[in-house]
Parts: sequence; structure tokens; C-alpha cells
Amino acid sequence: MRLTLDLLQQAPQSLNPAKQRQIMLRGFKIPTIENLGGTNDAYECIDLSDNDLIKVENFPPLKRLHTLMLMNNRISRIAPDAFDPLPNLNAVVLTGNKLEKLVDLEPLTKLKTLERLSLLDNPVTKVKHYRAYMISKCSKTLRILDFQRIKDKERKAAALLFQGDRGKRLLEEIAPARVIGQIADKATEAKAAGPSQETVDRIKRAIAEAETIEEVTRLEKALRTGVLPDDLRGDSAPAAAPAAGGEPAADAPAAEAPKDAATTEEPAPVPMETS
Repeated sequence: MRLTLDLLQQAPQSLNPAKQRQIMLRGFKIPTIENLGGTNDAYECIDLSDNDLIKVENFPPLKRLHTLMLMNNRISRIAPDAFDPLPNLNAVVLTGNKLEKLVDLEPLTKLKTLERLSLLDNPVTKVKHYRAYMISKCSKTLRILDFQRIKDKERKAAALLFQGDRGKRLLEEIAPARVIGQIADKATEAKAAGPSQETVDRIKRAIAEAETIEEVTRLEKALRTGVLPDDLRGDSAPAAAPAAGGEPAADAPAAEAPKDAATTEEPAPVPMETS
């Protein structure tokens, strides 16, 4: 279900235990964040838990928003500027999502007013030095991480862990930067190159010979993407290249010498029986 203006008007509203006015948008299978400008910045808490969100992005300016509840979605990415329109956000709950890498948490570390953060039940919490990394990278205003208060000795240990050249190398090891440019360049090059004419011809022949609707659909998809299906790759496997010196490869079958039609022996005639 899309997050429409009608849904915003019909959603339950209440005061939460922290005396914040909140709008409850739980359990609507919402796939993307949109139209939140329709709230007219009237809430201190927005609850988007138990939906189908994949990426955190597309917030309008919401100066009153203090608490954002995003539990039990399928969130695996956070847009770099996701929280820029939320200058007073101080509590984010991302429990039960699919964030995997420390670099995916970079937008959270830029929140200058963040006080409470939960990432429990995300794969990223299993990454080595996860807690120390977040304590080190987040604003000093962060007081509670994963429902555990951050102690002064934890802050000192985290600062020491990532200090100097050794700390820099450790950061590069556990939180390598995302190389977006190279990935985009490779994707662009592959798209620009497109499938070869041979690939297109092979897929078209396979479509002509297909016997079921499912097979035709699968091959038409392959034709659009330009990717030769695995079951067609074997037919076009190149012959083994000869080894250096002109000798055939050891594991390649020897080519059969062509027969010369002029020297081919004819079968001997069968003698006819006489009565």
C-alpha cells in the first residue's frame, strides 16, 4: 500500500509514553517513504514500523520530528542525505532490518542531535568492533546505543582503538568506503557495449524453437537484457586453442582428418547368386 495523503489522514494519532504527538503508520506494507509533507510537520514521532521499506530516503522538511520508528522493515540502505531535512531528530529505531555494513550507517553518524539509536537484529551488529565504531563516529550527544547506555570508559576505549595509523588501517579494514564511481562506470560500460549479434541470433533461434509459453517468456527476457541463458552457453563453447608450437592441447580431442572424396574407397560389389 502506498503512503498516500488519504492514508495519512486516516492513520491513528496519539500521545506516546514520552508525551510526543505521534502518527501510527504501522503494518500497511508501505514500500517507500513519500508524501510525508502531508503531515504538515505536526508530529514529534512518526512510526513506520512493520512495513516493507527497503531504503530510508525522501523525507520532507520536518522540524518538529524528534523520534523516527522504523522497526521490522527490510531496510538495507540509507540515503546519504536522508536525515538532512530532520534537524531535530534525536531518536532512531532501526531494530529488525537488513543493514549489513558499517559504511551503510554513515548517514546516522552525521546526525548532530542523535541521542538514542537502536540497530539490534541487523547483520551489521555482528561486524567486528561495531559498537566501538558507532560510539567513535557518532556525535557526542549519542547516549544510548541498542538500549545500553554508553559509558565514559567505552568512549575512551573507542577513541583509543581508532587512534593513529593503526586505527586508520583498522577503519579501512572494517568499514571500507563504498566505491560508487567504479561500480557505476562498469555498469555503464556493460550497458553501452550491449549483447553481441551472435548472442541475439542464438536467443532468437531458441525462441523460434521453444515449445512452451514459459520458455518463450524466459528467452524474451534474456533477449531484452542481452544475457545468454546458461542452457545456451554450452552450445557455443569455443574449441580448445592449440598449445604453443602448434601442438594440440593434451585434453583436446584430435581433429578427424577430412576424407577426400576422390580417394574414398567404394564398397566391393556383392556377387549375385546364380540359379
